[in-house]
Amino acid sequence: MNDIMNDLDGNTLSNSNKSVLDELSALIWGTSLFGGQITGALNSGILGELSLAQLSHLFIIWRNATFLPQNSRVRLVFIEALIKGIILALHPNQFQQTDLFSASTALKGSEYSQIQAWLKRRVTALRQEAFGTHESKCWLKNITQSPMLCGSAEEIFNLDIRTRSHQLQDLKKQIEAELYIDALPEQIRNIFRSDWLPCISLILSETLHKNKLFVDFLKDETENFAAFQWDVISTIEDIQNVVHQIKKLLHHPQNYLSFIQIVDFDTEALYQELQKIDNKDSGLSNLIKDVSQSNNQRISLTDTKVEKVLELLENSQEIEDSTSKQKKIEEDLTNPPNFSPSRYNPERKRVPVASVVLTGLPVTRGESSLNAMRPIWRCINTLSGHSDSVVSVAFGQQNSDPELRSPYLVVSGSWDKSINIWQLKNLEQSQELPNSITDNSASIYSVAISPDRQFLATGCANSTVRLWHLPTNRRLHILTGHSVPIYSVAFSPNGEILASGSGDQTIKLWQVSTGELLGTLIGHSSFVYSVTFSPDGELLVSGSTDKTIKIWQLKTQQLVRTLIGNSPVTSVSLSPNSHILASASRDETIKLWQIQGSPSEGGTRAAPTRTLRGHTAEVLCVAISPRAPVLASGSHDKTIKLWHLETGELMGTLTGHFDSVNAVAFSSDGHFLASGSHDKTVKIWRHFY
Repeated sequence: MNDIMNDLDGNTLSNSNKSVLDELSALIWGTSLFGGQITGALNSGILGELSLAQLSHLFIIWRNATFLPQNSRVRLVFIEALIKGIILALHPNQFQQTDLFSASTALKGSEYSQIQAWLKRRVTALRQEAFGTHESKCWLKNITQSPMLCGSAEEIFNLDIRTRSHQLQDLKKQIEAELYIDALPEQIRNIFRSDWLPCISLILSETLHKNKLFVDFLKDETENFAAFQWDVISTIEDIQNVVHQIKKLLHHPQNYLSFIQIVDFDTEALYQELQKIDNKDSGLSNLIKDVSQSNNQRISLTDTKVEKVLELLENSQEIEDSTSKQKKIEEDLTNPPNFSPSRYNPERKRVPVASVVLTGLPVTRGESSLNAMRPIWRCINTLSGHSDSVVSVAFGQQNSDPELRSPYLVVSGSWDKSINIWQLKNLEQSQELPNSITDNSASIYSVAISPDRQFLATGCANSTVRLWHLPTNRRLHILTGHSVPIYSVAFSPNGEILASGSGDQTIKLWQVSTGELLGTLIGHSSFVYSVTFSPDGELLVSGSTDKTIKIWQLKTQQLVRTLIGNSPVTSVSLSPNSHILASASRDETIKLWQIQGSPSEGGTRAAPTRTLRGHTAEVLCVAISPRAPVLASGSHDKTIKLWHLETGELMGTLTGHFDSVNAVAFSSDGHFLASGSHDKTVKIWRHFY
């Protein structure tokens, strides 16, 4: 017994003989408790009242108790969840029709056989795991020394947030290495990597609804914790509330898994797939239900229902787990392709103020390289006229015919309660006095120009949205309904609908021609800082300080998808084809969400996020060029950074503002970039070749 642990009260476990179940239980309890605390999912309830030291103590009590051989029935719960989870994560609707999976095929025959063989080997290995005869031979470096797996409560408490997150990520990677997921077909490997853990979370939540033994286990171990923390948990009702809270958290994995992985899974869709399987007579839950009987505290997986799972796979060919494949897994985990050090030039020299050379751009397949032309961005004009911070800028669209092209239209909104409008045939021409609209009783937080340049919308600090006839500067409507300031406004591509995002946690949709309220989108739990329409006008994207990005179907006004970040979202922008969503956040990063096809299509999902790092303070705004794969970001660090949208490479930094950059916007032809700053100016940037 001493070889396993010193005691249940938070002391160090032996780092030997750890199994995939030990790793999984540490991963589940660690991500749910520490991830829930960081994301705010535990803010309410008993768990939300625990300090980090107390949470660390509770974690090791749950973790160590799950490790104990005498809790074999609880370990069986994790075995069942892992078997069921990895099958569910393969998405049965992609398989050929069988007595277990009935759906149209989405894979080639050889790939289907490859998956069958992989699944057979994995289930066999997990059976051996249950018998205690399987030993991992693919440990990643330093994983056996991880405090999250073997450490005491004090060691875990002393870890900083980033280290705690990285150690939990390493546990997830270790489990994936033991599952040899590199043997899966490439087209589903990334989806599986994203989905298997949330699937297990959902399954464990369902188990807590149905399995009294699992519930009693959590109650007993929470009571052990309460013996040391009686001031927080002092009654049976408190213990029941803890179990209820963890059950609810496991049912919503998007609320805590952002602590260790990119949330690119659709929880509702995964749960629906789980319910479909559970509701079938030959469903997976029936195949692995009651698959063992306790025998001298050993787990026995001899039930014929489990054999049925294997029978479905008997005709598949064996796939060897080669050493070379495993080495590749470790290399990929150590140096992810998106962040290869070779992409960056450590000898890149500093560039002059207010200009930057875009270097290191990769050659685009089938197209000439932007790098070959060496584009240079320079500040060509500084527009003054505001007496306080400029917090929003917008470009009016240009006619595609050069002969019919109207002057460039730039609009800025400021805390000085004014709107400045510049109409310049040449953005490099010397500054003229702007046409100002001062008929405002509150600071301007956001401006937007309709596609036909006929209307101007402003979001104000006094909770109103104002619509103006732009050619005459005449006010048309004052739109009321929000209860706190309006932080973002946006016109639909056809100019018929206006969206407004507010600190009251809602988005409102307005008919531009009449000012009529068309609907209110409710779903965020904090300030809505940014709204934008998809280029086809079918979707609306919103970003909020609740750390989420929500995608809404405009026609039905229904929520399509929620993407979870790990920091408040300050700005969102969609690429012209709607395949890439960029979001800015207060953690000094920009995230790129690769969306396959239309974000509203059933069954599609965001690809793993690329996180862009380079700013040294919170990122306040992002904008994607309509004509080139270029992303601009503005930050509290007084700089604008330019990124390659497809590779995530930092192409350069624009300097020239003397305070925070609050807003960036590209011209419709992509040739110019406007930026607004706390230094009370608007700068116009242009690229040269």
